Amino acid sequence: MSNSKRPALQRRQTRASEAARKAELDAGIAVLVDGERYEVRMGDLSSLDAAALRRATGFSFRGLMTAAATDPDIDVIAGIVWLSRRINGEPLLDYTEVASAIGYDVEIDLADLDESAEGELPEA
Repeated sequence: MSNSKRPALQRRQTRASEAARKAELDAGIAVLVDGERYEVRMGDLSSLDAAALRRATGFSFRGLMTAAATDPDIDVIAGIVWLSRRINGEPLLDYTEVASAIGYDVEIDLADLDESAEGELPEA
């Protein structure tokens, strides 16, 4: 038995750390494209989704959310729509199929899921 004064390497789970972990899993983004809502939360994604997103767009999910907040171009919007459709029953959907259908002529409203707590996107 050692009486070392070094801290334990194991992280302690507290209510605050558990709440922070759950909040991170709830982080996500929603987009309204031509009147249809698409949303993705971090906790919805598998590692296969994350890998496919990086292959298709070059973004991690956090990177995609940052790009949506700072430079929401149509490729970013296509990434959100594509991920949403993948996690909602179309796991083999190709990104290029979604990206080819989204042009600058579509009507887009974008919101962080934290900002749209009641499930409604704000009017642009």
